Amino acid sequence: MNKMSKRKSRKPNISASEIQSKTTTFSDENDDFAHRQSFRKGGSSRPGSGPTAVPTDWRIGVIMAVCLPLSLLVLWYITLPLIGWILSSIIGSGLTQKLGFFKQDILARMTSECPLWIAAQDRAFLEDKSHEDILRVSDVSQEKLEEIVRRGEPVIVTDALRDWEAFGLYNCGYFMRKFPGAKYFDWQGQEYVSFGNITKRSSFTGLQCASGYMDTSVESNKKYFKEWLTKMPTPYFMKENSFILRPNGLNDEPAVTGFIGVPGTGVTPHLDETCNTIMTVQLSGVKNWSMSWPVKENGRIRWRKPIVFTLYPGEAMFWYVAMRHHTEVIDDCSLSFSFLLNTPAPRDYFEKLVQDLSSVSREERDALFLETGTSKVDYIDSCGIVEDKGTYFINS
Repeated sequence: MNKMSKRKSRKPNISASEIQSKTTTFSDENDDFAHRQSFRKGGSSRPGSGPTAVPTDWRIGVIMAVCLPLSLLVLWYITLPLIGWILSSIIGSGLTQKLGFFKQDILARMTSECPLWIAAQDRAFLEDKSHEDILRVSDVSQEKLEEIVRRGEPVIVTDALRDWEAFGLYNCGYFMRKFPGAKYFDWQGQEYVSFGNITKRSSFTGLQCASGYMDTSVESNKKYFKEWLTKMPTPYFMKENSFILRPNGLNDEPAVTGFIGVPGTGVTPHLDETCNTIMTVQLSGVKNWSMSWPVKENGRIRWRKPIVFTLYPGEAMFWYVAMRHHTEVIDDCSLSFSFLLNTPAPRDYFEKLVQDLSSVSREERDALFLETGTSKVDYIDSCGIVEDKGTYFINS
């Protein structure tokens, strides 16, 4: 027998029925494999086509869409406060309060179109305000104003700008058109911006979030400063020699700083490191303010509850050394100027301030001013009041 015949003799004998059975089994396996591959690639599956078929239901998507926002609300208003209550019981209220402030700051950043300018902790300080209101007067004499200032009482003269050409003329739009080369320091962008380019700031649209101060000693503003002053003369209730003169100023130019801001912007509670009386005049827009100052109670020095009030166009406000304050624009684009004065002087207020600050340790004073970011300010050594021919002046 040859080799070919031997190979043929080794071939198993398979009947026709066995061949049909194996062919059917192989076909079923291929169908199941194809179905699994289709499911992995996102293909549709037919009900009953195999154990891996997963029917879809549009109601699942609706349930998820409803439950997700509800879950976030429960987390924010129920779960987190509950966690806060538990933490306050375990670690104390101080740390829990800080965590609450942190949560509020995050929410403010998420919901405000402008960068966060006041922290939740400072906002809480303002909300715990005094029930007093600021003193408002009109048609006031020089003698009456000096009496109010001597007490160190913050005061608003409601008709202060009645003789000013600037009142009713100066506003943000006028400065943009009339003084396009004048510059202000933009607090949001931390850069000087000219009024001609105020609507072209990067990351903002139009006047959105515009807020800052005008330094009259900046070279670009010097050529406009004299024109600004001609329309802002000494108010009717003040002496001509009341103003602090600007260093290196020409023609007895007073030391003055301008401020602009749109609604939704402001300045957090802080101290101005100056000994002088300050007169702030509101030319356009409406601002909320607060005033607070150091007081001694039960042997401890602290900030009194702030007086919160509103300053309107045409009004001038007088405030003094070591007064913690904030501003917040609430209507229209605000334009205001602050003048430094050496008289009238808050004699009674200053004597009490020095007495209270001197009665506590330097460490306690520093801790008080550290709350405003000015821990090294020492008004006891830096400031004084002197008398000359019956007039009292601030000496710094």
